[in-house]
Amino acid sequence: MKPATVIRRDDLEPNPWRNGLGVTRTIQSMADGGGWSLSIATIERSAVFSIIPGVQRVQLAIDAVRLVIDGTESRLDRGEQVRFTGEQSVSGASAGETSRVLNLMYAEGTPNLGLSIIRSAHGLPDTALAAVVLAGVLEVSGSKLGFLDSVILAPGGYAENFSGTGQIAVVHVVS
Repeated sequence: MKPATVIRRDDLEPNPWRNGLGVTRTIQSMADGGGWSLSIATIERSAVFSIIPGVQRVQLAIDAVRLVIDGTESRLDRGEQVRFTGEQSVSGASAGETSRVLNLMYAEGTPNLGLSIIRSAHGLPDTALAAVVLAGVLEVSGSKLGFLDSVILAPGGYAENFSGTGQIAVVHVVS
């Protein structure tokens, strides 16, 4: 089994969205031709999201955010999520001064992925691909992960010891 890869929030470089209207910090990049990506997007003002054909998206609010999807407005409070396609018309605005969202994208042909919130590392599903700490501390083989630190897990299992409690967002395969 491959070891897990720990990624520290402070090591994530800001990059512009595809359309240049926002900023994201990439945790996991989507490979050319498929796969999945995970990033933390910052929304400081009302902005139209990039159109990305052939991609499914799941947004989980780290901070409260207002979204308009195909003309329907909704507010996501911390920990709430919404799923939409890359072809849909989406715009977002901060519900405060600045909002952050965890942005999961996966290509058509990739297994169906989801985001779940767990309260204990012992609840990490066998199908987990990544975890992001939203509150509390997650310990991975002796490395302590804090707010917005993450870990990428090898598909098919992991050899690390996990412990900790808090609020942990988990990317996993949905059956």
